[in-house]
Amino acid sequence: MGQRHAVAADRLKWSFFALMGLCVLVVVWVDERFWINPADPHWKHIAPVKYLLMLHGLAGATALTAGAVQMSSRIRRTRTALHRALGKVYLGAVSISAPVAIYMGTSTLEPVTIRFEQIFQGGFWLLSAWIAFVCIRSGQMQLHKAWMMRSYAFTLIFITSRVPDAFVKSYSDQFLSDMLWGLVAIGLVAPELILTAQTVWRIRSAKSRATRAAPLETLAAAE
Repeated sequence: MGQRHAVAADRLKWSFFALMGLCVLVVVWVDERFWINPADPHWKHIAPVKYLLMLHGLAGATALTAGAVQMSSRIRRTRTALHRALGKVYLGAVSISAPVAIYMGTSTLEPVTIRFEQIFQGGFWLLSAWIAFVCIRSGQMQLHKAWMMRSYAFTLIFITSRVPDAFVKSYSDQFLSDMLWGLVAIGLVAPELILTAQTVWRIRSAKSRATRAAPLETLAAAE
C-alpha cells in the first residue's frame, strides 16, 4: 500500500512539473521572443536594464531548473552529492536573481502599483532560500523541506505571473498588482497546505493499515 501511495505521489509531482514545463514554453513564446528579435518594440522599454534583465533571467532559469531537480525524492535518496551540489547552485542563483529583481521592480520601469510588492516578492524568495540552507546546515530536515518548498513556490512566480499574457492582451496595473500579491500569498501558504495534507494522509493510512491488521492478529492469537 505504501509503495502505491509513493508511486501516486511521484506521478502527481511530475505531472505538476510537466504542467510547469508547458507554462515555461508558453511564457518563452509569448513574452521572451524579443531576445531574438531586435525590431521588437519592447527593446526600447528594457534598454536601460537589458544586461541586468539578462542576468536576472539566466539566474532565475537556473533556479527554476535546479529547484525542480531538488524536489526529486529519488535523487535525494540515491544521489546525495548531486542533491547537495544542486542545492548550492539553487541558492547562488536565487541570491543573484532576487536582488536584481527587487532593483528592477522598484525602478521607474515598473508601475507604481507593484513596486512595494516587488520588495516582498523578491525578499521572501531570497529569505526563504537562505532559511532553508540554515535549516539543512543545522540538521533540521523537515524545516529545510518546508522552507525549500516555499522558496521554490516564489521561484515559480517567475513563470506563473507571465502565463496570463498568453490569454489576455492587456490588463490594468491594478490587476497586475492584485495578481502578484495573490501569488505571493499562495507561495507562503501552499507549502504548509501540501505538507499538512501529506501528514494527514500518512496518519490516516497508518490507522487504516492498523485497523485491517487487528482482526488478523486476533485470529492468529486464537489459533
